[in-house]
Amino acid sequence: MQSMTESMRGLKDAASSGGFKVSREGTQAYIAAIQRASDDVSAMEQDLMEVRRETKLGTSPDGRTLSRYNQEGAMGGVGTTGIVPAIEQLRAALDDALAAMKTILQTYENVDSGNANSIRNVH
Repeated sequence: MQSMTESMRGLKDAASSGGFKVSREGTQAYIAAIQRASDDVSAMEQDLMEVRRETKLGTSPDGRTLSRYNQEGAMGGVGTTGIVPAIEQLRAALDDALAAMKTILQTYENVDSGNANSIRNVH
């Protein structure tokens, strides 16, 4: 998940510098797909409220051990990222990807506007 987040930051930087280009239609399709994925993540984030809570399994040694294990699976621990941090990283990656696509779309709009002004000035 972390490498995807880093890749999306790279995509955002490349879009800002003009080093990554997609057709206008492709950009709009990417934006729609990213927004759908973002909506799905938002729904998951609601469910994560429950996952963040400590599992109440009593005070026995086994109950406490299993509760800690569940908490590590949710929040991360030795050898695991945890579902909550992974979803947070996915959200950040989607936000960066959406920003990149919006930057590319804005570049198209700026070029179109500049071309229209150039044509007006010629006539």
